[in-house]
Amino acid sequence: MKRSVITVCVLGCLLLSGACQKTKEPYYDPIPEKPQEPEVPKGAWWGFTPDSTFSNPIMPGGPDPWVVQKNGTYYYTYTQGSKLVILETKNLSELATARRYDVWTPPAGQPYSKNLWAPELHEIDGKWYFYFAADDGDNAHHRMYVLENTAPTPVEGNWVFKGKLSDPTDMWAIDGTILYNNGQRYMIWSGGNAGAPPQNIYIAKMSNPWTISGEKVMISIPGFAWEKNGNPINEGPQVLINPQGRVYLIYSGSGYWSDGYCLGQLNLREGGDPMNPGDWSKKVHPVFSMRSEGGVFGPGHNGFFKSPDGKEDWIIYHARSVANQGASGGRSPRIQRFTWNPDGSPNFGLPTSMSTLQRRPSGEPWRYIHAKTRWSIAGVSSEEPVNGRLASSVIDDNLTTIWISRYSVDPTDYPGHWLTVDMGETATVDGFIISQKDGDRKIKELELLVGNDNNTWESLGLFTLNDVNLLRQFIDLPQRKQFRYFKLVPKSGYDSQRQPGLAEVSTFRFKE
Repeated sequence: MKRSVITVCVLGCLLLSGACQKTKEPYYDPIPEKPQEPEVPKGAWWGFTPDSTFSNPIMPGGPDPWVVQKNGTYYYTYTQGSKLVILETKNLSELATARRYDVWTPPAGQPYSKNLWAPELHEIDGKWYFYFAADDGDNAHHRMYVLENTAPTPVEGNWVFKGKLSDPTDMWAIDGTILYNNGQRYMIWSGGNAGAPPQNIYIAKMSNPWTISGEKVMISIPGFAWEKNGNPINEGPQVLINPQGRVYLIYSGSGYWSDGYCLGQLNLREGGDPMNPGDWSKKVHPVFSMRSEGGVFGPGHNGFFKSPDGKEDWIIYHARSVANQGASGGRSPRIQRFTWNPDGSPNFGLPTSMSTLQRRPSGEPWRYIHAKTRWSIAGVSSEEPVNGRLASSVIDDNLTTIWISRYSVDPTDYPGHWLTVDMGETATVDGFIISQKDGDRKIKELELLVGNDNNTWESLGLFTLNDVNLLRQFIDLPQRKQFRYFKLVPKSGYDSQRQPGLAEVSTFRFKE
């Protein structure tokens, strides 16, 4: 009986909140200020191109992205499905280069063995906690769970299963996140009846990082039309605290499979009680939604992070690049800077078009890429003449042309593959940029060798490339090198194909 009374009160408060906010505000807020143009190299840098920008998506796939940062390092995770993974990077715009860790796989035959969704990493009281939803293969059994790790970073040490997080009702629950407010910790999540719509947003107090204490309270229901595309759903709640300490809750509305999936916003009244539904108010319009002309469909399930120097606020979210793909459409992670409105609320602007170059987050290094006007191929173990898959394709600044070692006639095989580039003159180099080809035959391990005479070589080491299509992967050398020739030696691949391929290679240096 008590829970029924609470539900009626919550619905009343939410309806009243929506009625009070029916204003003539625009459907979306203005686009944040345009970043300054990249610096044009001068003097001794005239032959270089500044690499100060990036474009979305930053990875080809990965729904439900989440980022946490510590001591200059970002730890990224997402819904992999069968296990929990973490990608580690210093520069989030270069996520394709990040080192990957498979940190925890659930044991078989457990209520949490399958369908691991929307994981989040949180550091609490000097320990790491991994929150996620999972089931036994039946979506109706989805519940929230938590792991603990006492290591300094989440990619070290061991993850220990702490148990299930649930309120006394123990109903279907996903997308758990943490709010810490006035000395009290809360769990906020999306819940419903065995996974059937509607999905609402709930909050409950926590007595420690792995225990919900007391009953839940409902603070949001999908009441507006833009929250009901596909199904009436509120999910993916994320806490955002503005510079003045005001609490906002950014959540995803509608079914993730719909192009209308978008972000909504709840505001906690200043000095309000998070457990009092009447202290939360909802914006009547979404704050971030589809931009069809920019190739952004169903943007949602977001997180937030600061630029490396702490001067900028950024949002990370997933979206699809093609309309009407439904649940089968690939969702890829994207990032963009956001600002704050005069009233203190966030201004996310419009989702950035895939064709738009964005300035790197403030504090990320700018690389200066060597011009290839004098570059040539000085030697190759083999190349595939079919469709012009020649060695010269890796230095033509064209990702659509690729080199593949010979496979149609007298095929070559590991470990005898190599390709040598003559830069035309001795150059100062701080690192390499490698772009894998699309599809199969990607290189997993690549040895880099350098020299000045195309005869005597110094090995710079064996480097692991990620299995991503076309996106640039950066290899920062431990120390600056000077050389004229460099040799690429593929050592292993990601599939059974024994003839590797590559789309592009470049070199760069950092400005002193």
